[in-house]
Amino acid sequence: MSASHLSVCIVTYERSAFMIRCLRSLAEHAGEDIEVIVVDASAKHDGPAAAEAFPGVKYLHRPELAGWMTRSRNEALLHVHGELISFLDDDVVVSPGWRRGIVEAFATDPAPDAVAGRTRNLLPGEEVYDLPVGRLRDDGTLTAGFASLPGGMLDVDHGIGANMSFRREIVARLGGFRDDYPGTAMREDTDMFLRVKRLGGRTVFAPDAAVDHLPAPHVKGRRFDTRYKLYGRRNHMVLLARYAGLGSPLLRRWIRADLRAVREAGGLGRRMQRFGVSILGIAWGAGAALRQARRGPLPAERSGAQAESIRAALRR
Repeated sequence: MSASHLSVCIVTYERSAFMIRCLRSLAEHAGEDIEVIVVDASAKHDGPAAAEAFPGVKYLHRPELAGWMTRSRNEALLHVHGELISFLDDDVVVSPGWRRGIVEAFATDPAPDAVAGRTRNLLPGEEVYDLPVGRLRDDGTLTAGFASLPGGMLDVDHGIGANMSFRREIVARLGGFRDDYPGTAMREDTDMFLRVKRLGGRTVFAPDAAVDHLPAPHVKGRRFDTRYKLYGRRNHMVLLARYAGLGSPLLRRWIRADLRAVREAGGLGRRMQRFGVSILGIAWGAGAALRQARRGPLPAERSGAQAESIRAALRR
């Protein structure tokens, strides 16, 4: 499978310099024979700068999508033509071997439906991860390790949204992304991978498909601030309720695990803060899950007009 069958989707919001840096890295290291689509929710139209950074880019200015990253991802899906669809965050830089790593990962046997690429943070020691990479554990928690460097490709349950790729047909079956993970949009990527798993699909972690994640500042708040953590717990509750059901032991085990983890915070003040964030986030997530899930697992395939539009576009 050649690189010309690869479509790369980048969504961005008020981070022009980072978007341009990402596009330049694609032009330099991935070649100009791939399809690149940028969905920009910023107030300012930045098409000329995008075209200069990557000639031939399809630039879509969609300010009405501001604050909804997954809706921007779904907008991109209406315009792709490749058999393989990659999503990159605007604040990553691709490595020289990234394109080859993606294509070779999809060529393995048995053929995967999704590929989680390596996302380096340039931190000392990140090459080693002591837990299984990319797993949904029995207590409802998720392992990470997407910056690690194992001996080769691994089967995983989920990947990281900064560097993830899917076969066109599996995305069509799913009907695109669930676009109602608000705030920081945490877990919208995990949701996609777990839905692939629900359909019986295979996801692999491909260390050769590497990017450097050089985080841009959040438009609102800071990474890992209280707002971020609240949204994280709220969205994790919804994720597990959709995947396993409101009545699932998995969901109950995760609530217990999150509350037990309060004891790991150092100092009384930090434990009290952690407890408050956990209680508020779980309560918020429970309310959302009651509206957005049901007692048993939800179907992996989205329904509704938007999902059908995505399916039609991807199957044309």
